[in-house]
Amino acid sequence: MSVSFMLNGEPVTIEGEPPTRTLLDWLRARGLTGTKEGCNEGDCGACTVMVSDENGSRALNACILFLPQLQGKSLRTVEGLASPDGALHPVQEAMITHHGSQCGFCTPGFIMSMAAAHSSGATNHDDYLAGNLCRCTGYAPIIRAAEEAAAQPVPPWLADEPALGETAAGEPPATSAPPDAAAPAPSSLDAFADWYLAHPEAVLIAGATDVGLWVTKQLRELGEVAFLNTIPELRQISETAGALRIGAMATLSDLQPIIAQHYPSFGELIRRYASVQVRNAATIGGNIANGSPI
Repeated sequence: MSVSFMLNGEPVTIEGEPPTRTLLDWLRARGLTGTKEGCNEGDCGACTVMVSDENGSRALNACILFLPQLQGKSLRTVEGLASPDGALHPVQEAMITHHGSQCGFCTPGFIMSMAAAHSSGATNHDDYLAGNLCRCTGYAPIIRAAEEAAAQPVPPWLADEPALGETAAGEPPATSAPPDAAAPAPSSLDAFADWYLAHPEAVLIAGATDVGLWVTKQLRELGEVAFLNTIPELRQISETAGALRIGAMATLSDLQPIIAQHYPSFGELIRRYASVQVRNAATIGGNIANGSPI
């Protein structure tokens, strides 16, 4: 398996890892231990990282994010949030000012959720921090820190980050894995259809919010897998006369603002579904296909 992405502003390429290696395990083995392992199932937010692509920046749970899902994207962990010269991100400064950390175990995850919200200009802090659990500080000083940081601009070292997946030579890597890769990531529906016809027993991975737990909790070997996040047609949502056409890879975060215009109560239901980190990854098609009891 070969995966290329930006890690804290620097290009990296990973070779030889199994396709179901989680980002959390890989980061901690690399020495980036600011990303914590708490529940290891996407509930506590201690492992939150910020992933950016052409659709903007999102907070995601590293514990149920597989390495191939990062292909061509930019990843920031808590170690890479400050500037190279040590200047802190506004949310880090605000957390210090408002005493938003006691034991500190949950703090890196809170910081990364706050940074992702800050990057997108979101100010509904109660929503954005609902997927981060704190047992000792209490949420009031954390919310005050988020409110104060919201008035500050996105730091230039993040706003001027290199192009997604840009290498030192200035040439972006391919956005999908090579045809002979251990974990295909087809770039079109036709390519996927051809591959799936030849590999009908493969496990298809969309957001991995459910399949991730098969690996982290059930310790299952998935065998052959394919990743669908590189197929743009599957993420489209279009409105026609009297109908919505929703791609199977559309996430709950993609769907929520659109469905809320037509069915406000359904939009509110999605807002309360899981957490921002989970909604940023969980897909409509995956939810229906898996029929998970949770």
